[in-house]
Formats: sequence, C-alpha cells, structure tokens
Amino acid sequence: MKTLPIAGFEVPDRYNKDLLHLMVVNANSLYVYWEISDRRRWLLSQHFECDYGVMPKVLRLYDVTHQYFDGNNAHASWDVVTTPEAANWYFHQLAANRTYLVDIGTYTWEHDFIPLLRSNCVATPRDSEAPWGEPLQIVVPEAQTAQHSHRLTPSFFENIQTYSPYAR
Repeated sequence: MKTLPIAGFEVPDRYNKDLLHLMVVNANSLYVYWEISDRRRWLLSQHFECDYGVMPKVLRLYDVTHQYFDGNNAHASWDVVTTPEAANWYFHQLAANRTYLVDIGTYTWEHDFIPLLRSNCVATPRDSEAPWGEPLQIVVPEAQTAQHSHRLTPSFFENIQTYSPYAR
C-alpha cells in the first residue's frame, strides 16, 4: 500500500474499507468520494468472471426529494461513468432545494446497473432568499402520500426527551 508522508506521519492512500460519502458544495453542486475494499472488488470480479479494473465504474445520482426512497421511486436519476482510477467526483448544475443520494456500481453486459454501495442522503440549500418566517432548509420533509397514509403517528410518550430539568 502506497503512503504519503505528512509531517513525520504516513497517511495511506487507501484504508481498504467500503465507503461512499456525499457532501453539499453549494446549492447546485455536490461532491462524492468513495473507496471499495479489496474483498468487495474480489467478490465482484468473481461474480462477473473478469478483472475489477476493466469493469465500468458508474455513479448513479438520485433525486429523492420528499420520497421514502425504495431504490426505484426517485424523481430522476443520472448515470456518470467515471475513470477507473477516480475516487471522487463533483456533480454540477443540479437543482437547489432538493434531496439527493448516490449509488456506486457497474454495468452488466446488458447495460443493467448493479449497485455496490449507497451514500448518505443530502439536501441542497435554497438558491434564493427565503420568505419571512419560513425555514431556510427543511430538516424533515413532509412526505404524506397515499402510499404512506398507513403510517402511525407517534404518541406523546414516544416524544418525551431523555433529559428534562426539574426543581427539587
């Protein structure tokens, strides 16, 4: 494993872990970085009977604003085929005030997408001034649709905080 010297310490270029992390840059841009472990690479190469290095590396960006995302119900999705050595990527010209997540995967010979890892979910901020009294960013989007009307609302006892100040 190659390492980079930094002020007397050596920082490895890989940690051999599976991770995919998505971050907001601004209202219209996102940044994603990833690492795929040797074990997952080996499993993939065994499954497809080819070298991992020749397989296409694909990022699939999903717009999941106001959705309970199940893998198939995104408003839109975009595929980006990265270079084989890439470990990070920027997404530009996205819509503001939307919620996104990313999968990294590969294509089969039939051009079907096979996801390997899924990122965290992020919300891009507004790109305009918020009207007076409205929150700048929706923390928990309301997703009341017909398919989720069967969900139970929490009772009072489920919302009591674990720490409450009291007088003796």
